Amino acid sequence: MRWLLPFLVVLLWVHSECRLMKDSGVEEDSKYKVVRIVPKNEIELGVLKKIYKTAHDFDLDFWKGPTGVNQFVDIMVAPTFSDSFDQFLHSRNMTYVVTIDDVQKRILMKEKPRSSIDASLNPLLRDFFGKRMHNDFTSRNTAKYGFGDYHSYDTMVNWMNEIERNYPNMAKVFTLGVTYEGRAIKGIKIGSPVTDTSKRIVWIDGGMHAREWAAIHTALWFIDQLIANYGVDPQITGYVDTLNFYITPVVNPDGFEYSRSEANPQTRFWRKNRGEQICKKDRWRRERCCGGVDLNRNFDFHFGETGSSEDLCSEIYQGKSAFSEPESRAVRDKMFSAELYGKVDAFITLHTYSQMWIHPFNHERRSFPNDIFDLQTVGRKGVKAIESMYGTKFKFGTGADILYPSAGGSDDWAKAKAHVKYVYLLELRPGEDEWDGFLLDRRQLIPTARETWEGIKVVIDAVMGLAQRYPKTITHAPFSATTPTTTFSTTQATTTTQSTTVFFTTTNPPPALPPSPPPTFSPNPLPVFQPNPPPVLPPQPSQPRQTDVDVRIELQKKLEAARQRQVAARREYERRLRLFEAQREAANRLREQQARAQWQLQQTCMDRSPWCANWIAQSPNICRASSIYMRQDCARSCGYCRSF
Repeated sequence: MRWLLPFLVVLLWVHSECRLMKDSGVEEDSKYKVVRIVPKNEIELGVLKKIYKTAHDFDLDFWKGPTGVNQFVDIMVAPTFSDSFDQFLHSRNMTYVVTIDDVQKRILMKEKPRSSIDASLNPLLRDFFGKRMHNDFTSRNTAKYGFGDYHSYDTMVNWMNEIERNYPNMAKVFTLGVTYEGRAIKGIKIGSPVTDTSKRIVWIDGGMHAREWAAIHTALWFIDQLIANYGVDPQITGYVDTLNFYITPVVNPDGFEYSRSEANPQTRFWRKNRGEQICKKDRWRRERCCGGVDLNRNFDFHFGETGSSEDLCSEIYQGKSAFSEPESRAVRDKMFSAELYGKVDAFITLHTYSQMWIHPFNHERRSFPNDIFDLQTVGRKGVKAIESMYGTKFKFGTGADILYPSAGGSDDWAKAKAHVKYVYLLELRPGEDEWDGFLLDRRQLIPTARETWEGIKVVIDAVMGLAQRYPKTITHAPFSATTPTTTFSTTQATTTTQSTTVFFTTTNPPPALPPSPPPTFSPNPLPVFQPNPPPVLPPQPSQPRQTDVDVRIELQKKLEAARQRQVAARREYERRLRLFEAQREAANRLREQQARAQWQLQQTCMDRSPWCANWIAQSPNICRASSIYMRQDCARSCGYCRSF
């Protein structure tokens, strides 16, 4: 990549010139903007990857990093660097589109507290719109929460505490840990009865990255669904009776509250946790204070290898060491506690954005665990369940294969070190066709949570199947929090080069019979006394006494026979493996043909607008009143699919 060095030098020079112009009194646009770049070839992709690694030096914030040719990249550009970045891209003949021309204005429009908007309304209108905004659905939960809006961390914690007070037999608030700024990381355990610690467990968390507010809201929605529908919906009742749910909506409360503190784009889109701030002069002699760690690079799985940075100012700073942060340690310690260890069958972590369903492993491309077939089977069903709600499309695969390699993630750690069966990371709305990025409109919060819940229920159903097979036993936690010594699950973390689309499970070969244990000989056997003396027999020809050499020869023969059985078993395994490979290839071809046919069919029957659910909620008769328009843009939600 030596060829990139001259261009970065040019980029630095252009930036310096623009700063000199600003210092000389030349006016500069003061608005943050977001640009979308689609690299057309490997050279342009290489340029973007190089800039991505040093983005903090150029006041750039990559909302979506470079992943491949013809894959879009979203970058928020600071006003101090807007002109120089524009000149640099033009010098490389790289084109871009401005998707958000004023980020702060978009923040206020999408996320400004409703109270400041409602204050200007007529009281009657304010009451009407307030009901429509905050009561977009009917919940049986006696602890009420405004799911049509974004809220503070304190509001979320108070709501969980109210749930515990109202439903003491099935809900218990717990403290995961304490942050750098002294905030308690609160979660809630849901199960009936909540005191039963022998049941299998589903773990769900959100808010590991501070700016991903929609993920937090979705985790809260899951809590409400379990509480409100218990005793009403047989499926939910079965979940809560059979399993325990540990849900932590905000793993990173310090970062989340900081991102809410002001509408300035640099604050709103803060990604890391909060920690000690270290100030230093940058290459332009500016005083810069940096701090915080990307928590999803701080877990002990291939820590610091790929997709992270050792630079404190980087958005993907991995930290000084694995589990250097109180938030990541809190997750580790809870997972390895006697209460949870060996019982967690699903680990789901929620993020935004890009609409992706990701399974391990993510530290390098084409790397998968042994039970990849099970992970993919359940994951693909989850993707289909999400799509069945509003037609929302999700990509599926490992993060390394559909995004970029990144080591030290909580999901990879949960699979490899905590030995959890079903591990998934979900990137929620919006998708690639929308340009708002992390600024998900309030009116899409509930539809996003609803469709995601449909996918999560598929995972829970898989865990229910496991729970029926596992006995209720207590598994001791490992002696060390960093190195588990007791493995409940038989799943092992391995690296393979097989395709991510497989249709059988690769298991260990059939066990060969072990060599027979050598017999125990005594040089002086004890005499056996009988009540009657043995009869006198006629003399027999003397037999040669078995010597130690004869014993070794006999043992060698037995060992060789065992080896032959082992070789035969191995050959049988390889034969079956070749047969499975042939079946997999045939199934792959059939699946591709079916998927292609299904895709062609679905292109004519899908929701082309993300607002369909919101429109129908506000005007239930809109499908008939505006049938021509709704048939075109909301075919799935309006039920027109079957008429195609």
